[in-house]
Amino acid sequence: MRRNLKPILAALVCLMTLAALASGQSGRKQKKAEPQPPVQGVNQPEARTVPEPEVTPEKPKEKDPGRSVMVSTAMADIGISSFYPDASRRGCIDELRQALRTIQISEERNQHRSDAIKAAKESDRTHVVWMEFEVDRMGTSRYGFELRYTVFEPKTAKVVASGYGYPQQPTGPISLPPIGTGSSDIYADWAGRDVARQVMKRLGWVM
Repeated sequence: MRRNLKPILAALVCLMTLAALASGQSGRKQKKAEPQPPVQGVNQPEARTVPEPEVTPEKPKEKDPGRSVMVSTAMADIGISSFYPDASRRGCIDELRQALRTIQISEERNQHRSDAIKAAKESDRTHVVWMEFEVDRMGTSRYGFELRYTVFEPKTAKVVASGYGYPQQPTGPISLPPIGTGSSDIYADWAGRDVARQVMKRLGWVM
């Protein structure tokens, strides 16, 4: 009988030893895992301490409004054909549009000088080209008239250019005058075109 108790005792000792080890392990505090450094190249928003600044979309740039001109003519003097101002104004506008494709043009007829000055002061970007026909009292012109022009600056109405337009036959393509137009009306048209060329050059719009 004593021989049979030895295996039993050995088994009991083993069980007691395992129980003691288990109770010791349960009483120990487990250490917290140390934080690992973030992996380079991997986006980890939870590890950031400073939020990234919000990127606001850029506003689209406003388009350049471009050049703006008002071409006006005064009522013709006595002894000057009433068709001359209209012909010169049409020629001036056509010449400006051919040279400056994006220009904005308005026109006025039978306008006094004071009205042209007022129109320039009321605008922020519109130059006013004011033209008037005068009788050639000195007889220096073979056309019987002189076309004087004045350019007023926007807002200030300061005179930035002035002079005379001379009839010069254009070299490039031009619009045909209305049927029944006399040679004098054509000269008025050409004088208006010459005014346009002078104005663009004086203002630096063309080389």
